[in-house]
Amino acid sequence: MSQRFRGKIVVITGASSGIGRSAAHAFARQGATLVLAARSHDSLEAAAAECRALGAEAVAIPTDVADEHQVADLVATVTSRFGRIDVFVGNAALFVYGLFEQTPTAAFKRVVDTNLYGHLNAITHLLPHWRQRGSGTYVLVGSIQSLLSAPYQSAYVTSKHAALGLIDVLGDEFAHTGIRFTTLLPSTIDTPIYQNGANYTGKNSHPLPPTVSVDRAGRAVVRAAAHPKRYRYVGRVQASLVPLQYVFPGLFHKITKPMVELFALRGTGAPTDGNLWTPADAGNATDGGWVAKRRRVTRPLLVLGAVAAVATVALGRARR
Repeated sequence: MSQRFRGKIVVITGASSGIGRSAAHAFARQGATLVLAARSHDSLEAAAAECRALGAEAVAIPTDVADEHQVADLVATVTSRFGRIDVFVGNAALFVYGLFEQTPTAAFKRVVDTNLYGHLNAITHLLPHWRQRGSGTYVLVGSIQSLLSAPYQSAYVTSKHAALGLIDVLGDEFAHTGIRFTTLLPSTIDTPIYQNGANYTGKNSHPLPPTVSVDRAGRAVVRAAAHPKRYRYVGRVQASLVPLQYVFPGLFHKITKPMVELFALRGTGAPTDGNLWTPADAGNATDGGWVAKRRRVTRPLLVLGAVAAVATVALGRARR
């Protein structure tokens, strides 16, 4: 097995669940020394234990990236203990479903504080260290919605667009240096973000299909760190919508709201702040179970379809 990151110090925020937790597993298999950060405690410690079981050294440091002082302490603690930070994965993110007028201003700001200023806080305290060393890699875990509009997600889309703009500028400013900035743009990934996120629509939230395996996204984070480039997509179907938004903007913006209402918001649910203010420790996991649910539904349908097709062919032959 490749040990590309053996001896490298990798920090991952939002590591208690979803893509961050899966990326931690992938880096652990590559021999990295891991520092895992998130607001939670128990699920973060569980993630670190999983990485140690894979043979990696891993420590957990509870951190709210929206708090600059906590981020400064995180960077200082890691550099003091390990001497350096080779890769920093900015993955922590909060999610809200709700029309703009349904979304409380405080909730909107909380999302921006985490999804945008969390990166600003980290980079501000990383750059002096990386300038001194002459190298370092920052991996922004963005979203396909860093490039696309998505009704009912004004706070999330705003924060993701802005964070992408920040990393794009830094990529230009630090071009031809040893300091590298790269962005991962996942489509809908099988994570607990939909169960844990805030929701003010009065509907139950679901991922917008197709849903991609979280392990695929986790491995993509490692590839982004190993081979940084401007953008790296995860999920071809939704990535194909990016040119559609610019080539046929009228069509794109006509179908987005009905698609969200049809596929992502179904049933009735009470409005909730989700994990905006308090981490959802009990609800954190590597995946959200969405791919498994899809398979339970689609596989029987495929079997029934195959049986029906065979029966149709057989019946047609019998009539000849």
